[in-house]
Amino acid sequence: MAISVEMIKELRAQTGAGMMACKNALTETNGDVKKAVEILRKKGLAGLAKRAGRTMKEGIVASVKGKDISLVEFNCETDFVARNPEITAFVKQLASEMTEGKIQGNPAENEDVKNRLQEIAMKIGENMAIRRGIVFQASANAIVESYIHFDNKKGSLVELEYEGEASEEAKKEISNLAHEIALQAVAMGPKYLKPEDVPAEVIAKEKEIYQEKMAKDEEEQKAKMEAKGKTYRAKPADALEKMLTGKIHKYYSEVCLLEQPTLLDPKVSVKQSVENLSKKLGLKMAVKRFVSYLVGVE
Repeated sequence: MAISVEMIKELRAQTGAGMMACKNALTETNGDVKKAVEILRKKGLAGLAKRAGRTMKEGIVASVKGKDISLVEFNCETDFVARNPEITAFVKQLASEMTEGKIQGNPAENEDVKNRLQEIAMKIGENMAIRRGIVFQASANAIVESYIHFDNKKGSLVELEYEGEASEEAKKEISNLAHEIALQAVAMGPKYLKPEDVPAEVIAKEKEIYQEKMAKDEEEQKAKMEAKGKTYRAKPADALEKMLTGKIHKYYSEVCLLEQPTLLDPKVSVKQSVENLSKKLGLKMAVKRFVSYLVGVE
């Protein structure tokens, strides 16, 4: 009997076992799902089904740098399992394989990775998954650096590109700045690189919120003045517009990496720190991209 993909998916949904384990069990039982479940249970491969609803809020992130550099996030149910040496070694190995090109694309969608992880999950007896992963392949005139927080729950990659010829000493300074910006990304949690990246609907919603807040403040101030028997003079439209613009700029400084004040000097933005180094080295520089993974956070 031919084993269909639908049959494999049905068995996997019932047992939580890996795709290949389900296919082999169905092949062995000539497509009998009930008997296949028994085989998987006997092999200890169906023990996670009862835990399928458990939330995976814990985990770790890992990064490996070779010619390219990777970042991967692993999720599980408990911090105890996240710190298990077998788990940390597995996640680090995945990061290494991603960097070497042995795993293409998002490891969370790789069937081989899922099956390998499933074997560990069945042995440990806890839900776990690779949530996401990425590889930055730096161009010739770019430097990529990573930062992994000491708790291994937060990490980021930053690519800093430059134009022209850079000496080894200059590359070292660029690398140091890229590392500082990666640390910034983990510490401050920006959602976007620059203001232009923020979706128009997000800004529209922020403006709506600020406008309603300003209108409410105006009403409250008017009521206070009238309670004192004084005449209230409403703020001119251009003044309100300037206030709204200021609020949006403040929003950008919170959610856009380049607009954030640096950790080393709050008076200098990340964008300015890049410009300052550009002038010092005589090279045109820019942050090309970044990614930040925080366990349990989008």
